[in-house]
Amino acid sequence: MSPDMEEAWHSLFGSGVQPFHIAFTILAVIGLIFIISVARSRPNGRNILILGPTGSGKTTLFHRLQYGSTLNGTVASMEPREVTTNLASDKATRASSPPPAELLSPQSPAARPVNLVDIPGHPRVRDTWLAWEKSAQGIVFLVDAVDFLPHKSAIAEQLYDVLTHPSVVGRRLPILLVCNKSDMGVKAHSVDFIRKRLEKELDLLQTTRSALEDVGGGRAASTRLLPPGAQAFTLAALQAATGIEVGTASASAQEGDGVGLVEAFVRRCAPA
Repeated sequence: MSPDMEEAWHSLFGSGVQPFHIAFTILAVIGLIFIISVARSRPNGRNILILGPTGSGKTTLFHRLQYGSTLNGTVASMEPREVTTNLASDKATRASSPPPAELLSPQSPAARPVNLVDIPGHPRVRDTWLAWEKSAQGIVFLVDAVDFLPHKSAIAEQLYDVLTHPSVVGRRLPILLVCNKSDMGVKAHSVDFIRKRLEKELDLLQTTRSALEDVGGGRAASTRLLPPGAQAFTLAALQAATGIEVGTASASAQEGDGVGLVEAFVRRCAPA
């Protein structure tokens, strides 16, 4: 450092402050800012993921849970939607005048913000749910109850990949299979019909994938739904063997019918 620069330095910071002190402080501040930004960007531990094929009504349900309405229709997206919010029904209850005293408690459902994540259903981007896999508390898997049969195999493949994912298996994430569009009346298949067809498709997939992995020398057990030699696949058998609970519900995200069952699932997965 030249004499002129040294004199200017001392006039600014004093003779006891060395350049490396300032450099160290700057680096420490930058490091702290980076740590805070990373911590804020990480998903919180109250994530509820909304999965399912394109057109099943995921975004409609996302808005219904957040606002209590569908916002005059939705448009399919190629990007995940995420919001931290209280459920719409909890907001409405809390807005009652005057609100009951129990609603003001931190343990009240109305005081439980959750992070809802709407994952696009397009095959090219639907694996983006993996960004939240380690912090998810539950998964809502939507199926179009009207247009189910032509797409049952593709739906089963997506559900199979979710059910066998290490994070779901290892953490025993609860899943709610929602048969959407119940407002379509007789055009919509029943929950039991869809469940039984999916169980058959999942059983077939397990047999096919296990055989392919055996031929290829892979470890079939790693992607099996049930242990080798187990009975035919059912959701009940899956829960008994792995502890993964897959519930079922019929709902209409468009009209709001049955959405209370989804809200109850969300509250159970993300307690206060």
